[in-house]
Amino acid sequence: MYLRRLGVGHLLFASSFAVIGAISLVARDFLLNQQPVPPHIPWRQTLACISAVLMLAPGIGMLFPATAKRSALILTGFVALWVVALQVPRVLAQPLVEASWLGLGEDSTLVAGGWLIFCAIAGRQDGTVRAARILFGLALVPIGLSHFFYLKFAASLIPGWMPLREPLTCLGGAGHIAAGLAVAFAVVPRLAATLEAIMESLFTLICWLSAVVTAPSHRDAWVNLFISAALSAAAWALAASYDTRRRSGPLVAQELKR
Repeated sequence: MYLRRLGVGHLLFASSFAVIGAISLVARDFLLNQQPVPPHIPWRQTLACISAVLMLAPGIGMLFPATAKRSALILTGFVALWVVALQVPRVLAQPLVEASWLGLGEDSTLVAGGWLIFCAIAGRQDGTVRAARILFGLALVPIGLSHFFYLKFAASLIPGWMPLREPLTCLGGAGHIAAGLAVAFAVVPRLAATLEAIMESLFTLICWLSAVVTAPSHRDAWVNLFISAALSAAAWALAASYDTRRRSGPLVAQELKR
């Protein structure tokens, strides 16, 4: 019953990180581009396993009412650590490299989405919700710019059977930027967030699901599929944060009483 009441962002965010954590635990390695851990750090395999557990366990925990709130906070805090410890130093070291800003942008949207899910579970509507929306909006700008800086590579991610791949890539980049600015400056933000979530979801289905179908034994394709699903989930959580009629917090409380 509880799972049926979860928003699509909450359910997809939790399950995506749980799957990524499971794959990473089996591989005993860091698998995400969004988690750029240096290759020669001491105890790399041990740290990779700890990282995997910190995605797997909270991801599963978010699916149960008794542990959802705490698990969302742990997972969001862990991804925030990626931003502080991995992405910000890379941006400071290479401020003119757009890929550094792309990584910062993607991880920041995950942090913002995770925090919005936590706030929904807890029934919070304070200044941090607005701050998370602004962070999400600003983070979309470098994501959108990457479509122009790395046009040919980004276009190559679109399946070959689709026409006009480069124009579609440019359109997607412009869409990210427009949605980000609309959310950050609160100009029709709910519409912008919803359109962003739809676009992210279509990218997940068309590009990464196609990649899995093409190479089902390729581990990286599965990882990319579920991290893209998590990015989509964060966008859906953003869109849901504007719906004042729906609150996950009271639902959790009701389930705990049963």
